[in-house]
Amino acid sequence: MEERCKGLHRLSPVELCVCSSRSPPVLLQVLQNLGKEKFPPQSLEQVGTRIAKVLEKNQTSWVLSSMAALYWRVKGQGKRAIDCLRQALNYAPHHMKDVPLISLANIFQNARLWDDALTVARMAVEIAPHFVVNHFTLANVYIAMEEFEKAMRWYESTLKLQPEFAPAKDRLRTIQCYLLTKRERRQP
Repeated sequence: MEERCKGLHRLSPVELCVCSSRSPPVLLQVLQNLGKEKFPPQSLEQVGTRIAKVLEKNQTSWVLSSMAALYWRVKGQGKRAIDCLRQALNYAPHHMKDVPLISLANIFQNARLWDDALTVARMAVEIAPHFVVNHFTLANVYIAMEEFEKAMRWYESTLKLQPEFAPAKDRLRTIQCYLLTKRERRQP
């Protein structure tokens, strides 16, 4: 086995992607850091209440609708998150629609709705082709589908945009090692 693969954990690329794509603790952390300059640390429910109150006053805010979607994702309420993202897409300026689209792609990926996830992730890349997260999310969808060659291309495009993006480096290396190991097993 090549030197670059030594010490790599034994998860397949798909397991690595699935484990790290379902990250409510990270999403919770993002939510709880919203407004931390103005407010003391708050529980998830307090943050949700704060978002709801502000959203009542400004129902056309795509940013607030996106934050509400994030709240519902953390709560495990995908349908409610999708409703919020629809509202965000309705009010977001075209050049910012990739933000709710990429969130939608993650929800679809977690629900194993691959075609829907690919469609909205591609739309996000078209809107904001230089935004690293869009490329990375598209790669994650492909890896979850076990389309390793396509995933590698999108992780590589992620790294062209941001060469030091560690999650993309790690996943690209995992795929390469997985394919190398698979190839070695086939050889007599």
